[in-house]
Amino acid sequence: MAVAFGKSTRNQEDDDEMDITPMIDVTFLLLIFFMVTSNMKQAATVNIPPAKHGQGIPTSKATTLTIFNTEGDPEIYLSDGTKDNGPASTEEVTAYVKQGVSEGKLFVIIKADTDVASGFVEEVARAANEVEAELVFYVGVMDKK
Repeated sequence: MAVAFGKSTRNQEDDDEMDITPMIDVTFLLLIFFMVTSNMKQAATVNIPPAKHGQGIPTSKATTLTIFNTEGDPEIYLSDGTKDNGPASTEEVTAYVKQGVSEGKLFVIIKADTDVASGFVEEVARAANEVEAELVFYVGVMDKK
């Protein structure tokens, strides 16, 4: 019996082409992963969703304070959801609310980031309440999504 050694009759064209389907799958999985886990834009303002029950307070009749959680430390801003007029101290909060009361603003709206401790929000409310007037307080905190 004779055995022939030599080139196989296998088609060489099959080895020249590489199947890139798994590479494309991995690329799309990585793309989706980075899209889901990345923050495209940091919000500059605190957006409070509208109340489900009750009525809104016109900002023209209210003194608004905003508390941002910046790098783990809460900061008070004397503005309506923006980082203007701050960071402020609790003494400046009292003076700001007193100025609002002199303008006829008897509502105090405190907006806060999600991660701000409730004790800090309470401390800001106490500072605002040092004004000798009958104030109505509203606190809004953005829920985690």
